[in-house]
Amino acid sequence: MSNTTQNSTSNSNPVSNNQADSWESRIQNAATFMGLTTSEVEEGLKEIGAEKEPAGLEMLSDEEVTPFGDIRAVFCDRLKIPIAKVRMAMKCLRGPKGSVKTDTLDPEILMLKQKYGIKFKMEDVDPSELLEHYHPEQPNHPVTVALKKRFGSDAVIVFKPDSKVIDIEATANYMADMAQGLPLEETVESDGVLVRVHPIGVVPNEMVEEDPLFPGQPLKRGRSVNNRVNWAGIDITSRQLCRIIVLRDEIDPNDKLDINKFMKLVTKGIPELKGIYPEAYLEYREQKASGDLPKLTIAMAEANGRKQNPFGVNRLY
Repeated sequence: MSNTTQNSTSNSNPVSNNQADSWESRIQNAATFMGLTTSEVEEGLKEIGAEKEPAGLEMLSDEEVTPFGDIRAVFCDRLKIPIAKVRMAMKCLRGPKGSVKTDTLDPEILMLKQKYGIKFKMEDVDPSELLEHYHPEQPNHPVTVALKKRFGSDAVIVFKPDSKVIDIEATANYMADMAQGLPLEETVESDGVLVRVHPIGVVPNEMVEEDPLFPGQPLKRGRSVNNRVNWAGIDITSRQLCRIIVLRDEIDPNDKLDINKFMKLVTKGIPELKGIYPEAYLEYREQKASGDLPKLTIAMAEANGRKQNPFGVNRLY
C-alpha cells in the first residue's frame, strides 16, 4: 500500500527531472503549485518584465534579474497566494540545477534593457540601435533573431572592405534609406570602397576547404558532400596532386570502387602517388614552381537558391 501511495505521489508531482526544461514547463509547474492558470502566471511575471522572449529562461534563472522579492510582491501581496506555495513555484521558475539556461543573462541584453526598459521588445527597437550588439556568426542571438524578423532575407548589412567588421554607420544609413522606400542595392561604399551588402546572419568571405576531387564543392567537416570521402589528415600537397590527377581525367571521382583504391594510395602521400601518376606529378612540380598550384579553398557566397550552385560557393582559383 505504501509503495502504491509513493508511486502515486511521485507521478502527480508537477516537477519531473525527466521533463524537458522549457518556458512552458516552468510556467505549468509553477501554476500547478499556486493553483493558477498558466496565463495568470505569465501575466504576473509580465508585471516585473519577465516574458518568454527574448530571454525568458535566462531571466527566470538569474536571481539578480528576477529576485524572489519581486515574485512575492506579485503573487503573495497582490494575488494572495500563500508564501509556501509561492516558494515552491519559485523553484520551478528557476529551473533544474545544471540547466544550460541558468547562466547569467547576456550582458549585451542587460545593457539594452537598461537603455530601453526591462519590458522592451527587441523587434520594436530601431534596428540601427541594435547593430553594435549584432553578431552575424551567432544565428540564435536575440539581436540576430530580431533583425532577421525585421529584414528577412534582404541584404542590409555592410561590412568594411575585406573584413568581417560591420560598418555601423554605412549600415544604419542604408537601413534609413530602406525605411524611406529607396530601392535595395547590391553594393554600397564603405571607407570609400565599393562593397557588397549582406543578409542578416551572413559572414562575408567565410573560407572553407574545397573538395580535391570535385572542383567548386566544399568539404563539410573534412568530408566530401559528393562521395563521402574523408579528407581529414590528408596534407595539402597530396590534395593538390589529387586535384591535378582528377583534372587530367586519370581518376573517375564518381566510381566508388576506383575511389576506394585511390584513397588508399592518397593516405600514403606524395611518395606513393608520384610513382603511380608520374605525369600528374610532373605537372604538380611545374605548377608549384610557377605558383599556380590550386589553393583548394572557396568562399561561401550568399545563399541564392540556384539549383546549379546548391551550396552557394565561389571558387577562388
